[in-house]
Amino acid sequence: MRNGPRLTKFAAVFIAAIDALSLTAEAQSPSPANGSAKVSDSMLPRNTVIPLSTVKRFFPEVTREASTWHNSTAVANAKATRSVIYTNSDSAKKVTLTVDQYPTASAASSAYQEAVAKSKSVPGFQPVPAENLGENAFLGTVTPRETHIGLGALDGVLIVGTTLAGYNSTPENIAKIISLTREEERVAKTAMDRNE
Repeated sequence: MRNGPRLTKFAAVFIAAIDALSLTAEAQSPSPANGSAKVSDSMLPRNTVIPLSTVKRFFPEVTREASTWHNSTAVANAKATRSVIYTNSDSAKKVTLTVDQYPTASAASSAYQEAVAKSKSVPGFQPVPAENLGENAFLGTVTPRETHIGLGALDGVLIVGTTLAGYNSTPENIAKIISLTREEERVAKTAMDRNE
């Protein structure tokens, strides 16, 4: 059994796979969230995703890395992906970070636009307004069984996503997810530059 991620990433199948969050924590095998997704066989290096110590700065209750694998919810034909799930001791709270690399900025932009459109079509989806989010970022929430807050950001050939599960969409948590995603975006870009 693989401990692969079946998590949303609010910018590359943002909410389309939101129900998969609960399955991931239980170590179920991942599968694409939709028919158009093709999970890349290439996995980005682990250093493209921030470590637990950084996640804990924003969400101190998170105590462990539950799994890391390909991002099975990546839209279109990502060149390489990585997803890491962090949880608290009873897995009631989850922070998932994803990074998808596309062959070109145009391909990443198309995948991002597809993900945003699919997110908006999910029943119960609500966009979350936030100051200083940026034009290439998207933030929303949905409550299938528990509240999920997700943010996705497009940056060149990368789509970076952060999803919180088990957290309320308070102004404090919204500010934290934005800051955490910006930190992840910085780390992913730096790692990609070093790994080239």
